[in-house]
Amino acid sequence: MRPIQGGCLSLWLLASSTLWAAAPVQQYQQMRSQATLLAVNALLYFDADPRAQPDARHLTALREAQQRLDAFAVALDLPPAIGDSLASLDAWLDGLQALSRDAAPRYPQLLIGLLDSRAQLDRQAAAAYRQMQDQLSPREQVLNRQSLAIASLLLHAQARSARVLGDHSLAFTEAEFVARDQAIEQGFAELIGLLPEQADALHQQRLAYRFVRKRLLDPDPGQVTGSLERYLAGVVVALDELAAR
Repeated sequence: MRPIQGGCLSLWLLASSTLWAAAPVQQYQQMRSQATLLAVNALLYFDADPRAQPDARHLTALREAQQRLDAFAVALDLPPAIGDSLASLDAWLDGLQALSRDAAPRYPQLLIGLLDSRAQLDRQAAAAYRQMQDQLSPREQVLNRQSLAIASLLLHAQARSARVLGDHSLAFTEAEFVARDQAIEQGFAELIGLLPEQADALHQQRLAYRFVRKRLLDPDPGQVTGSLERYLAGVVVALDELAAR
């Protein structure tokens, strides 16, 4: 974990109600989500085209995700292996932020390293989650699966648009795309049945997913755009927060 000032970290710990309210198993879930959203925003902000004018909101979002990950690391007293993966993720991000826009053609190499570190952190956090998942209700487990399924498709789409996916192991086959899409649709239907009091919010989240699903599932790279992140990052966070209640 990168060193950060204690006051800044304390503010994040105090500000995040779900951090302290959630059980450790949910904190590992949120680590996975936040690391994925960090990677998504890094892909959006560090556009390899030197002429690009990235939206500074993505830089703010990835730094906030980084601070949340640091806060989770403190709250969970991470095992050394997971701490090392988080430190690696931080190092790749620090390397990206140290480069000027003139050096943008070098971004993809660093982004691939960041994606690989995120994938390793995700595998390790998933293993820790599985050891404790029997503590969760069926409702919580479905919410967690839904959050991660949407986040993974969002990350895939941004990596594809940033032209770094060909060098990364995240790529899905067409059959995997279809299966993931069907699982997400089934997940929303199941959640509406499990949480009738949240039906309106879940319906709006499903509409947001359906609105961008064609772009998410398109196998051809497109132009880097923040529209997918704007629609879906909030859905991922909302599902995590609902599971942590």
